[in-house]
Amino acid sequence: MSKVNILAGDFPRGTGYFTFRNFTLPGDQDHYLCETVSVTQIEFINTANPKMALLLNKDPALAEELQLELEEKMKLADDHEIFFMVRLADQRRFIAETDDVTFHKIKKSMKESASQENSSIVSSA
Repeated sequence: MSKVNILAGDFPRGTGYFTFRNFTLPGDQDHYLCETVSVTQIEFINTANPKMALLLNKDPALAEELQLELEEKMKLADDHEIFFMVRLADQRRFIAETDDVTFHKIKKSMKESASQENSSIVSSA
């Protein structure tokens, strides 16, 4: 289980996780209910500039707090931290940070899922 920190977007901010082929993302403001999102639901993933989180911020009251947090993260960031943006098939988005190993696990899992899907389509045809 790898930690993913949700910074902004259509999910509440907070800690989520990536395991095998699924994200477990905060689902409500109290983080009591979580939402599981499969990598097969990812339409787009790419590295992002941390300041892009300000563009996806849904709560104007948190804008200043988010700005300060991002500035601190950028000061402390090392070569192993990656900020990335995800867009799901239902058009929800989020920007998160994680370590480079986890980011590559996510991308690898997406490729494996896509190749499994393609092979099942070919074998059923």
